[in-house]
Amino acid sequence: MFYPIAMHLHPIDCVILLVFFLGVAGIGVVFSRKSASNYKTYFLGSENKWWMLAASGASTNFSVFGTVWNLSILMVLGMKSFYVTLVWWMPSAVFLMAYTGVWIRRCGGMTAAELNRVRFGSGTGARWARSSFAFMITLFSVASLSQSYILIHEFSSVFGCTNIGAHLLALATVVATGLYVLLGGFKGVIFSEFMQTVVLFSVAFVIGVVCYGQYSAAGLHAALAHGSGAEAVTPAYWKSLIPEAKPRIGMFVASGYSGWKDFSGMVLAGSVIGILGCLGGAGGRYGEQRFLATKNTREAAMLAALWQFLGLPRWVMTAGLCFLAYTLYRAQIAHDPGSVLPLFLTSGLLRPGLLGLVVAGLSASFMTGFCSEINACASIIVRDLYQPLIRPYLPDDSREFVRASYLATGTLALVAIAAGYAVVESQRNNGSALNVLWSWMLSGLLACFVVPLALRWYWGRMNGWGFSAGCLAGLVPALLLLARSFTPATGLLGSIPVNFFMYTTLAVSASACVVVTLMTPRIEDEVSAGFYAKVRPFGWWSEAESRARAMGLPLASEIPISRVAINVLLAGTATYSLYMAPIYFLGHWPLDGAVCSAIFTLCAICLYFTWYKTLPND
Repeated sequence: MFYPIAMHLHPIDCVILLVFFLGVAGIGVVFSRKSASNYKTYFLGSENKWWMLAASGASTNFSVFGTVWNLSILMVLGMKSFYVTLVWWMPSAVFLMAYTGVWIRRCGGMTAAELNRVRFGSGTGARWARSSFAFMITLFSVASLSQSYILIHEFSSVFGCTNIGAHLLALATVVATGLYVLLGGFKGVIFSEFMQTVVLFSVAFVIGVVCYGQYSAAGLHAALAHGSGAEAVTPAYWKSLIPEAKPRIGMFVASGYSGWKDFSGMVLAGSVIGILGCLGGAGGRYGEQRFLATKNTREAAMLAALWQFLGLPRWVMTAGLCFLAYTLYRAQIAHDPGSVLPLFLTSGLLRPGLLGLVVAGLSASFMTGFCSEINACASIIVRDLYQPLIRPYLPDDSREFVRASYLATGTLALVAIAAGYAVVESQRNNGSALNVLWSWMLSGLLACFVVPLALRWYWGRMNGWGFSAGCLAGLVPALLLLARSFTPATGLLGSIPVNFFMYTTLAVSASACVVVTLMTPRIEDEVSAGFYAKVRPFGWWSEAESRARAMGLPLASEIPISRVAINVLLAGTATYSLYMAPIYFLGHWPLDGAVCSAIFTLCAICLYFTWYKTLPND
């Protein structure tokens, strides 16, 4: 639980915040005319720079909630926490740069759900696949947008706002952010997120440097020694990467993170979804939108690589706050590791001007995630639900779709506000509103569609009926998981572990995919052969390949699976080395940091020859 504290802004801080918010709002107005010409321009923009798309994606992933969660896990588990990052699909960009980003771009279209039309054709099963996935993504996005409302409410409460005041601030922030997304469309989102990326990354390095100046090597390493007996943690143990089924967590045994004592069970549960998500593409939401907005497959692959590299500043900030917390706020973090961020903001360590910049950066981390989510979801509602189900014969360049896009964006913001308010009020007594939604999104909703998303790329026999069944069948255990959060812990649902619901959802979804696919007709030969020729996926595609060659279809260039394996291994090693290096350096372990830097450099050189020099350009 966060402790209410006060933060005092200097007039110069207020000026910086005013300039920042006016600049963001101005971008929405500037791009409002350019985005309103047609709804493809509204949702995909035009003449997008791949590096701006990468910066936009990286800043979208730089959420406050995610950063606090990473920070808390790093404090509790030390460097072993990097095994937990599979829960967040951290290596997904590695797969995207190696091959799935290329596949997505080759499919074409505007949304992740529309990829199902390319994959499954235009029959009834294909339409069900497209609509059911659009429904699932909309449900997930509403939960994610509601989470943004809840996060603002909780942080407002931390800084002394009353419950009503926190609701009003959350309401105003969501409305204002939704308004500029509505006006600016995708082009406005990308440009504003690029500007916010510069602010956010500057803030990350400022926080890292300020924190680093507050402790010495001896003081930090002494503080890292905590706990006693079987739970004793030493600096050497904290920085070790050797995994353990039940790691020592020292002073955190009495905190809300004591569940991580079951390290193997928690990591396995989250990693199953994480690995399936990496194999399935870009997550089905705003990720695909950015790859589809690139000019060609080469840019799509480079976008993924830069996106992953730009994750570095987040770990600079995380490391600095982690070590500052150990040295200055040890008593507070023992009960609540997540309290360090508000404690830092109110510590007085930031001089006037820097505090305003940091608050602007944290605001940007909220806005980027919210903007990407709402824009991508609105595009799915209009392109994959409204157009095919309600106005199928209307031409793509009709202004009606632009108006529908405005309506979808505004409606999503209102639903997020209503749902966020409802969850906050229902969970006021236990303070777990964020955990309720996050647990359901990760263990429930994601588990419904990660299997269908992965299978559609690798199993040629899969059809739209199987994809749709896989998405919808998993909703039953997923909704039971949500109901569990609103029932007594001593009740029937409350006594069942969360992981049980997740595994059940995955099993039901996978079974429905396979069984329904085998019980229903194959997709048309020309569709499967055309998809194979256009995308050139690997896996179980021998029949589609034979038909494509027999039909004389031109085949896209192949990405050999052996090359994919090498590049995934190299890029994955490079990613983790890159992210670990600043933690070791800021923790006063220069040798470990130098080793990580050397490994990253070596992998990057190898990737130049095995990946960059072999990129397709279609």
